[in-house]
Amino acid sequence: MNISGERFAGFLHSIFPFNLLDESDLAELIPLFVKIRLPAGTVIFRQGDIPHHFYLILLGDVHLSLSERQNEGKKWKLQTGDSLGGEVLKPNLYRLTDAICETEVELLRVDKETLSELCKRYPVLNDALKLTLQTLLLRCKLNLSWLGKTEKVGLISRRHPFFLILRIVLFFCLGLAAFGLLSSLAFNANGFLIGIFILALLALLLGGVFAAWAALEWTNDYFIITRERVLVQKKLIGFFDSRQESPLSAILSTGLDTSFLGRLIGYGAINLRSYTGNLRFKNLPSVHLIYELLENLRHSTEKENQHQNQDEMRELLEQRLRKGSAPIHQKLEGEPDSLHTSMYQSGSLLDLAARFFGLRHVKEGSVVYRTHWWILGRKTIIPSLLLAGIIILVVLKFIGLMPLVSDTLIYILALIATIGAWGWWLYQYIDWHNDIYVITPDQLVDISRRPLGNEQRRSAPIKNIQTVEFMRKGIIGLVLNYGTVRIQIGNEELTFDNVYDPASIQAEIFAQFKRNSEKTKRLEQQKIADWISTYDQIKESDTHPSNPVARGKSR
Repeated sequence: MNISGERFAGFLHSIFPFNLLDESDLAELIPLFVKIRLPAGTVIFRQGDIPHHFYLILLGDVHLSLSERQNEGKKWKLQTGDSLGGEVLKPNLYRLTDAICETEVELLRVDKETLSELCKRYPVLNDALKLTLQTLLLRCKLNLSWLGKTEKVGLISRRHPFFLILRIVLFFCLGLAAFGLLSSLAFNANGFLIGIFILALLALLLGGVFAAWAALEWTNDYFIITRERVLVQKKLIGFFDSRQESPLSAILSTGLDTSFLGRLIGYGAINLRSYTGNLRFKNLPSVHLIYELLENLRHSTEKENQHQNQDEMRELLEQRLRKGSAPIHQKLEGEPDSLHTSMYQSGSLLDLAARFFGLRHVKEGSVVYRTHWWILGRKTIIPSLLLAGIIILVVLKFIGLMPLVSDTLIYILALIATIGAWGWWLYQYIDWHNDIYVITPDQLVDISRRPLGNEQRRSAPIKNIQTVEFMRKGIIGLVLNYGTVRIQIGNEELTFDNVYDPASIQAEIFAQFKRNSEKTKRLEQQKIADWISTYDQIKESDTHPSNPVARGKSR
């Protein structure tokens, strides 16, 4: 049936990208949508179907999923206010996912032809819907292993294609110019110089390789917005791999910057201000639309959190009224155990080495990390070589290849050197073993302790996390999968240096941040419930007939 009314106008005005339109424009859109209701388990469309409709979820939950042969059966949930079916925007594009109703669902549906007319009439709507379609395409393609089970992706964007073209043209032109210059030198008046001509071909090939490398590097840089955080993921093939993120709750305000050239071409920068400074994400396409999406997401997330807090508070108070108490303490005490999910269990040689050296273990409700075993190898390489040299020296003497040196002298020197080398090796091992990084339910701790020296301990509360960033540098860091995790907490910066699988550690820190925030929120709710319960008890005691004060008032 067709829909109308203020309720639906308010609904459209609250969701992206329809919030970009004026109220008069929304009034014209409303009659074009059809409201449908589907029971739980209904298949809205299947992967590979020809798209005919675009949908907005008015009420209920919908699951999108890829086939099990793609991305290990990847799936995610859409809820009220989300859209699906954006494939109708692109010709010759089939449905990318299965869409199945998890609960009873109410949808607003518009057909492909009508949506095409709307996009022609409202260019901003067309650009914004293409942005959501690009997000869907990348969401199906990328393996976002760090994403939480219930964490929804609002945007995935690469840098503007202008910078891809600029780099390709630059490297290719440099290679072509070098080829032309060297070729002219090869064909000179004295004859053909084959060596210089080979250099010219190598210069042309090198230019092409750098152009391809620049294109690959561009495809590996992403700006991602979810319901819980904003992050930038970067990878420079053979040089570094990094991800910088900030929780949405830590963002105080957002802004955008554009230059004259950026306005002409269509790119700009997003600035996020937190307590510790600004995060700047440059060279983004459709930067005005991304800014509007981010603002809409921040405000809608705040409202959702408020409604969720109210619902949880209502449920807690109802439990208090029915039972006299709520079992929240038991729930909170058991929650930290859920942090310690299994890691380093893939069966790879690197994970096997990580388990062998104990690079991560759980101790008394906390997760303890040590630096990578490669760092231990670097620390102990010299005493290990010294021990190997002593063994070789003794073997040579034993088989009679050093007749000029007495047995007593060789063995005494070997014994002294062995004691010194083993002492040195043991000192370096203990020094490596004592440098640990700890994630507790409430704090992040960096402990550095010398075997025969001082101990340094730095800690900061998890609840004040502003940004979390990891980086792997160099060929060795990328191959052995180790790097540094940087955590900005207020005005303090903690670093987990040279840790194995820094991406997983970053994800674990963020997961603990979420659990800590949830725990703090529930404790606050319990405190308020205790106050209300105490108030009700005082009120009942004041009005009870056995209370002499109450009897005096009644007279």
